[in-house]
Amino acid sequence: MTYLLRHKLRCGYCGQSVNAECGTSQNGEKKYYYKCLGRKHRNCHKKPIRKEILEELVLDKIIAELSRPQIMDSIVQELMRRQEQQAREASALHMILKEKKQVDTALNNLVAAIEQGIISNTTNRRLHELETRQAELERQALIEKSKLAVQLPEAIIRKFYTKALEMEPRLLIDCLVKEILLYDDKIEIYFNSPIKPSPAEGGPDESQGFLFYTEDIRIAFKDPHRSELTRIEVQFEMKL
Repeated sequence: MTYLLRHKLRCGYCGQSVNAECGTSQNGEKKYYYKCLGRKHRNCHKKPIRKEILEELVLDKIIAELSRPQIMDSIVQELMRRQEQQAREASALHMILKEKKQVDTALNNLVAAIEQGIISNTTNRRLHELETRQAELERQALIEKSKLAVQLPEAIIRKFYTKALEMEPRLLIDCLVKEILLYDDKIEIYFNSPIKPSPAEGGPDESQGFLFYTEDIRIAFKDPHRSELTRIEVQFEMKL
């Protein structure tokens, strides 16, 4: 049995993973679910959800919404904006390296003077100041360098998503979906991006959370233990 969303789900209430589960009804029919690990340990109230219902909803919505030109345009524009922000951070690195070069030159000149016997309280104090500033600038430069990435053109960003939509379901989910936060009445999908994130970005708790789609969805499905259809309503969100 293939669970399309295995390793992608996290409970929105307790933060634990939502795992694949299989059960057997009284008539011997197998039932497949996604169930919060916290509920399994009896410390979370998140309800299990049928595998086929969740997978169909997630897959259909991803394909439908990312196929809409206006949605794709909003994603591409946001990622281009993030790359422009990274470019501005690169200019900050340039200023840091420029100052570091000046500090290095001043430090070399001062060391040369000390080697020639020019030593005083002033030179010792200045030497300490320059060494401290040099270390600080080296630290800042490393931070800024870690934020840099090769900028991707708009066409490459767009192709990343359009090509993924042509993949078979399991590969599509693996390529596009970073993580899904699951509530009883809300589903938040966080998408992967072809651009390198800055160190400040990570999972949904740390990402910028650019919301590009939201909708309240009503779902009806047949529960074998009930005569009438079971109906639920969820808020569906997609984010970068």
